[in-house]
Amino acid sequence: MEKYKVQIRTRKNALSVVAAAMLLIYAGLVFYRGGLPDLPSFIKGFHTGAFIGVELCIVFFLARYIKAIKNEAELKKLYIEEKDERNAVILQSASSLSMVIILVGLGMASVIAGFFNTMIFYTLMAALFFVLIVFFALWIYFAKKI
Repeated sequence: MEKYKVQIRTRKNALSVVAAAMLLIYAGLVFYRGGLPDLPSFIKGFHTGAFIGVELCIVFFLARYIKAIKNEAELKKLYIEEKDERNAVILQSASSLSMVIILVGLGMASVIAGFFNTMIFYTLMAALFFVLIVFFALWIYFAKKI
């Protein structure tokens, strides 16, 4: 269990660095917003909401990891939860189905967008190609690993 405790400490430290880096980047961009292009209020609100949402998720996991490090029962509970094979199978099934839905959805959306706006078409095609590249790269990686 000590090995797992070290792993949790490493995750906690990494999340702390990510949270601090995000805070500094966001604060810097907000502070220098006058030098950036003027954005609609919807985008500014989205930026703020996304930042707060991600920071809250990080704080949630940090609190969970800190609690687990201090309490052996919580550490064991977290360990069992992470190593549970049922959760792994559920996640794998959901990931497989969601990948198919994302690929089909991006493909259909790019075709439809091509009739209305070329910029949106190219953006959706770039997103589709990115998802395909990541998918096939991981497929090749895991095929060689197993």
